[in-house]
Amino acid sequence: MNKYQTDLTIDKSKNIPYLQTVLLSDVPAEEVPFYYTTRGNERLDILANRFYQSSKKWWVIAKANNLANGTVSVPNGTKLFIPNV
Repeated sequence: MNKYQTDLTIDKSKNIPYLQTVLLSDVPAEEVPFYYTTRGNERLDILANRFYQSSKKWWVIAKANNLANGTVSVPNGTKLFIPNV
């Protein structure tokens, strides 16, 4: 799973290839939620690596918890919903 789905597209008017970016759908809530409370200042990419074995999936945790764009650090004691992907 990646935050973006990219497709190579050709601009027919200029015959120039480019990557068209399409945002994927929202992360669904699970029937049995899993929550994690941060200890110290933790980073979403490190948490994603722990729970999903890929630091590139940090955005899944950010989106599921309505964290602001570009937020990677999470303060101590923050309760995070960790969706199953």
